[in-house]
Amino acid sequence: MARGVAVLAVAVSASATVLSGPAAAATQFPSGSADGIRVDWSGEWANANRLQDITLQLCDATPEDKNRATAQLQGYVTRGGSARVETAPSVFQVPIGDKACAEWRDVFLTYFEQDDRLAYARVQFFGSQKPKEKHETKWVRNPRLRS
Repeated sequence: MARGVAVLAVAVSASATVLSGPAAAATQFPSGSADGIRVDWSGEWANANRLQDITLQLCDATPEDKNRATAQLQGYVTRGGSARVETAPSVFQVPIGDKACAEWRDVFLTYFEQDDRLAYARVQFFGSQKPKEKHETKWVRNPRLRS
């Protein structure tokens, strides 16, 4: 039985705040902002275990400071009658002193333990100066699951 989570970020580029290109075709999810950090993201639900075609944009309002903006994808995973929040191992960061925003395209989030279902997804984000003060976007429900 396979168990785990997979996240893949194919391309990294600097960009403006507005999502465009393939992101325009995907579903725009609720953004989040706190402590001078902003997250915008979009994606498409493929099935009960996979969110794909994710475009994630992470912006640091003051890139010249020492507060590196960091984001990670999270999934609310159900199995039978239990549920758990899983944080994907991939880390998205805007380098200190770099451009204000970085964007990743063609990212996917999938859970592949037998009988796991990815019920919701969100982005957790924080700054390196206060790594314990984590913030999250709102949960996005997987419409491919029956209620």
